[in-house]
Amino acid sequence: MRALRSILLTGGAGFIGSALARHLIRTEGLERLVVVDNLDSGGHRGNLIGPDQDPRFVFVEGDIHDPDLIPSLLQDHKITGLFNLAAHTGYKPSPSSTVDLAVANVLGTARVLDQCSDAGVSLLQCSTSKVYGTVPPPGRSVEINPLKPLAPAAACKASADLLCLAAAHDRQQDVVITRCSDTYGPRQDAHKMIPRWTQAAFLGQPLAIEGDGTQIRDWIHVDDHCRGMIAAFQRGHSGSVYLLGGQCERTDVGIARSILEILKKPSSLISLEAETEKDPSPARRYAVDFSKAIAGLDWRPQERFRTSFPLVVNEIAGNLRGGISD
Repeated sequence: MRALRSILLTGGAGFIGSALARHLIRTEGLERLVVVDNLDSGGHRGNLIGPDQDPRFVFVEGDIHDPDLIPSLLQDHKITGLFNLAAHTGYKPSPSSTVDLAVANVLGTARVLDQCSDAGVSLLQCSTSKVYGTVPPPGRSVEINPLKPLAPAAACKASADLLCLAAAHDRQQDVVITRCSDTYGPRQDAHKMIPRWTQAAFLGQPLAIEGDGTQIRDWIHVDDHCRGMIAAFQRGHSGSVYLLGGQCERTDVGIARSILEILKKPSSLISLEAETEKDPSPARRYAVDFSKAIAGLDWRPQERFRTSFPLVVNEIAGNLRGGISD
């Protein structure tokens, strides 16, 4: 089992990264946690308030494309494992070009991959289940399914994953990949769907939903996602992929209705937007089978959507309320 002794976490000031930092800092035996983030693409220094008070915590504002940054940190802090969460999601309303996404997500991963190989450091690559594309009911994506990404960001993630798998095969590099379904929780970037719709509902504004709202996603709480990544790093087989999911399928319009019910707002705020020429056919259903993680990692989701989702929505609304009062 790999030891969580001295860990380097890239992209650690983002939504999932900052949650992972909180889990890692509570891990028994951890001696050092070094977080690297360029504070772009959803990364905020404030997300790390709390963990940054621990004497074992080190924050470095920097970019993984700096050729000297990661090697020096690996050496200076005697890093024993690296969790790579540095990524550009290309979220709307400011979609990134394909080149920008490829540079951030493919070339960035390739650089980290080589640097870990040179230093003999184990690597956990955080990816997404969207690399498989959609799946019709009642089926679910499994690890060995063909990769069929439907968006440039997912295609870049798939490309980065293939580089990791090739390194594990070609040079026996110690790499494990997790691919997770849609994640919700505290400190998510305001442009993402749940915080964006929560803000709209709080302000009494329309919740704009693309298409007819029937797209289905599997939702997992960020704490379960983080527990899964840690389990995969500790117990996962090198060169393996592990799917993580919440076993919680919801339509987009169902999520919108839940938000409105929690905030006691009228359902008339739901606004279904016509499909545009640029995005003519929204994906229909994303769902994953995470039985491999249950069997191989002794992991399963613990958070229940019915109880955890209202806490997330109310926390977002509370922060908005506090911002208005300030």
